[in-house]
Amino acid sequence: MTRTFRLLAVSGAAALVLTGCGNGAVRTGAAATVGSDRITTSALDTVVTRGLADPTAQQNAGADRVAYERSVLGRLIERVVLNEAATQAGVSVNGATVDATLDSFAAQLGGLPQLQAEATKAGIAPQDLRQAIADVALRDALGDKLTASIQVPQATLQQAYNQAIAQFDQVHSAHILVATQALAEQILAKVKADPTQFAALAAKYSTDTSSKATGGDLGFQGKGALDPAFQKAIFTNKPGSFVIAHSKFGYHVIHVIARKTTTLAQATTTLRRNLLTTQRQAAVSAYLQKVARKLGVHVNPRFGSWDPVGQQVIATNCPATAVSSPSPRANQTPAAVASPSC
Repeated sequence: MTRTFRLLAVSGAAALVLTGCGNGAVRTGAAATVGSDRITTSALDTVVTRGLADPTAQQNAGADRVAYERSVLGRLIERVVLNEAATQAGVSVNGATVDATLDSFAAQLGGLPQLQAEATKAGIAPQDLRQAIADVALRDALGDKLTASIQVPQATLQQAYNQAIAQFDQVHSAHILVATQALAEQILAKVKADPTQFAALAAKYSTDTSSKATGGDLGFQGKGALDPAFQKAIFTNKPGSFVIAHSKFGYHVIHVIARKTTTLAQATTTLRRNLLTTQRQAAVSAYLQKVARKLGVHVNPRFGSWDPVGQQVIATNCPATAVSSPSPRANQTPAAVASPSC
């Protein structure tokens, strides 16, 4: 996966009455407060329980459940900060954008079931997956807005597009691989006469053991990753065609099923994001720090304290009965809380 899932789960704890730095407060039953938003310990526990329901997720969390809770609480805090930052920047995402982002993640892993499985292993329950993807989409949109003024030469975009052409120009095909041209021609005649027989003929004749059981289906494949003769056949013939190609593997009876092409113009947003990765990360991080500082982030010391630079909840030596939180109050600079103490 090209982008890391940000875990969105945390654990519940006993309700405590805790006071944050200065006039900030962590109210009864709160794991953290961000501005006027309150992340309750009960909500925290619900999400963490869902996240750790999968045995693999439990194994990944290891024996240090507290560290897992701390990590996820940080992600929940970051979600609140991200939403406020997006609002202030005039950025939003709609359902179609979230769907497109979800589809992109799924495509990278081979399908939605694979995406769901990987997310579950990472501690993201199925019912929380879409929200996790929505957060990624919103963060991307914020990064786009903050780096919109950075110029990327058209030649650079074109070069990046050409290098990633396998991602932007793909054909869905199926094939029946046989040893001789004569047999290939016989099969070709049969499938042209009755295309519905292609899968059955693949199961009967194909020597490609990896695809014959699925009717010879090869899925979508991009340019540059295929045998030249096979690639030429599927990219030069229209969807719906049945053709023969000869490669080093033998003779292929090919069904060209569909083609999907993303133009340079359509790919520009993705290409800019990839080319400006460093600048985007820096811009988004700085903006989120600024917004979080203005909001004021207060963490229940039972879970740790807020690191405004790393934008995460970190462990502290404060006991659960502590009455002062090392988290910053609104507009307090990171330097002022660099070394929290009870």
